[in-house]
Amino acid sequence: MSNKSPNVIYRSKFCLSLDSKDNYIKDDLNYKNKRLKDVDNMIDYFSNEKKSVVGMFEYYMGHTRGEHCNLVMDNGEYATKDDIKRIKNNYKKYIEHSNLWKGILSFNKDYINENIDIPKLEKIISKEVMPKFLKYCGFKDIKNMSYVFSIHNNTEHPHIHFAFIEKKPNFITKCNKINYRKTGKISKKEQAYLKNMVTLAIEREKYYTPMIIKTNEDIDYLKSYFNPSDKLFILKNINDIYIEEYILKLGELVKQYRNLNNQKSKKVKYNSIKDNELGKEIKYLTKEIRKYLFNDEHSLLFKCRKDINDDLEKLNNYFNIISKNNHTDFISDNSIIKKKEDYIDNYIYNSIVNHALYKYNHISMIVKNKSSSNSITIDDLIQEIAYQNSKNNIYNDKERRKKVLDNYFKNIDINFKFPSKYKLEKALKNINYEMEKASQEFSKLFNYEDKR
Repeated sequence: MSNKSPNVIYRSKFCLSLDSKDNYIKDDLNYKNKRLKDVDNMIDYFSNEKKSVVGMFEYYMGHTRGEHCNLVMDNGEYATKDDIKRIKNNYKKYIEHSNLWKGILSFNKDYINENIDIPKLEKIISKEVMPKFLKYCGFKDIKNMSYVFSIHNNTEHPHIHFAFIEKKPNFITKCNKINYRKTGKISKKEQAYLKNMVTLAIEREKYYTPMIIKTNEDIDYLKSYFNPSDKLFILKNINDIYIEEYILKLGELVKQYRNLNNQKSKKVKYNSIKDNELGKEIKYLTKEIRKYLFNDEHSLLFKCRKDINDDLEKLNNYFNIISKNNHTDFISDNSIIKKKEDYIDNYIYNSIVNHALYKYNHISMIVKNKSSSNSITIDDLIQEIAYQNSKNNIYNDKERRKKVLDNYFKNIDINFKFPSKYKLEKALKNINYEMEKASQEFSKLFNYEDKR
């Protein structure tokens, strides 16, 4: 990416609508005829096959577009002669009420051919660049816009001619109403946006696409830790009683929220939670759980998130370089960075709130329905403690131990009492090898040796 001269130079002009108050038609009786003729000349000039840029492969193979003209329409297809007639007639109708915008984007010599094939660039401009540019300019519905463009190579520097016009009122005014856009001049920010978007389209195969692929791969790997169907599911493997309490408390709040709002859907959408008092408490707990999960600098989760942050920083730097190379002080559209940050955060938040709701419902049923025939595992014990503590707001470690001992060895309610010390020991012995050390640590709570 050269920074000696701008990779893309932009020039534009506009013609106000025929019914614009700023048009002094009375002073020129032929003004309307000139404008109608201007439409014909513009379309003919754009579509001139002799001025077209031909890719190297097409050039050597002698390929031509046949019956098609050198004009790309808003559907990404080359115009036929019949299309040319239709476009001319339509634009002559549209200029009655809409401004007609024209522009030229000029490139350094060989800049396009060094980075992208012409047909591919034309598709990207028609399907991605122009729709985004028009949205950025304040037009609401792309279906209510018409735009055409062509790539020419009849000068030292290849260049793109383009024009766009409103089919019907389509501009979002300051009052948030829909009307024709009155301003004809394309602002510096709008110009910079288009230049940078075209640069991004041209360079995407060499620079942008590899960075996006790497970023998406890192995001997918991090997501695997929060996918309940994946073995890496981090929330299922939590063995910290404090965070288990947070999860159960969150589940209780989410259930309460869903009951109050009569929500029956299977999944909870974090972004749809309202910012009322209950909603704020849910979001606070969710963020606290997320903060806990990524708090350990030596964990894989921390490393995964850092890799994503590094990827996004590289993308941001790339966008800054594009702006610098185009000699603009406006950063290119880096909404892709914000969208990816929001996407991964929202994925994690959704995973947390849905797991919390499931966990709360699941543990609630265990507490209510546990019978003497149930086997006991370390997970059961941790969850039972967490559940009881979350319900009673117990945070002192000694009180935690006393509470679980009282519940399971003194409580007369069979739903809360362990069947017997013998069955507890038997259940702990049956836990798999991976949990053996954890069970040994947990057994210290019961002072087995002292009581024998």
